[in-house]
Amino acid sequence: MTTIKMGVLGSIGISRGIAVDKLYPHYKTSSSQIFNIEGMPLHYRKTGKGPVLLLMHGVGSSLHTWDGWHQELSDDFTVLSIDLPSFGLTGPHPQNDYSVPMYMRVIDALLDHLKIDNAFVGGNSFGGFITWSYAVHNPKRVNKILLLDAAGFGTHRSDLKDFGFKLISHPILKRVTHLITPKKLIKQSVYNAYGDRTKIDDKLVDRYYHLLLRKGNREGFSDVLSKTILNEADYTPVLKSIQTPTYIIWGDRDRIISVKDAERFHAILPNSAIQIYKGVGHVPMEEIPKQSAQDARAFLLNDNI
Repeated sequence: MTTIKMGVLGSIGISRGIAVDKLYPHYKTSSSQIFNIEGMPLHYRKTGKGPVLLLMHGVGSSLHTWDGWHQELSDDFTVLSIDLPSFGLTGPHPQNDYSVPMYMRVIDALLDHLKIDNAFVGGNSFGGFITWSYAVHNPKRVNKILLLDAAGFGTHRSDLKDFGFKLISHPILKRVTHLITPKKLIKQSVYNAYGDRTKIDDKLVDRYYHLLLRKGNREGFSDVLSKTILNEADYTPVLKSIQTPTYIIWGDRDRIISVKDAERFHAILPNSAIQIYKGVGHVPMEEIPKQSAQDARAFLLNDNI
């Protein structure tokens, strides 16, 4: 269990937020770096050597969700994971801009900063939405994409199955969640993300909890859900335009985004392959890092795809 002093009120979930400098000692890694962009300290991790694999997490998560892939894939790739704006150590956007164009600017700027001309790009959940959006935005810079339990089809608030997500996106109650966030609520959300709940421990729950409580992240989380994710847009024409080779990875026990969406992606994307894991939930890269990384490697390194 990670110990971060939060005071008496913090112990029961009442907190105005944890200052990022208190989180750095616990959640910056030996390969972490900070890139200042649009007034934010973008936190990213870079390991390994070889072709670049850029990885993006889902809402309420952080780059740590890719720890297993960093370990498994760094012999074959330069693995680059980032804390997307409004999450992890990066924190909120100063102007509360959580539009898709903002995320595209940030990715472009980071790759320019690192002098990366092209990359494989992968994302989970909301990070999957950002992944295919980037393939549309800058197709010449993207070699192949990985969509892990990805968002991409119009979502209404009534579609949300996680109680925590419902609260933090509620037009009125969300203001309460910005101050009062019981750890039990976060633990339940983590439970909802896993197919095999025996793989969840206190350290994992602490990570999700502490990084959500980074100052500004809960407010940013609400904005990302309400302004970017919760809409009824029809992305089918855009998805059909993506020619980038795509590997769709999904857990059949996903309680956040139905496995039916994996088949929808596969039917719409003209150049795609699909892998469904039995007994796995919303975060295959966390739950089965070795197997999911092995399959991703085979797809990315296959010149015939």
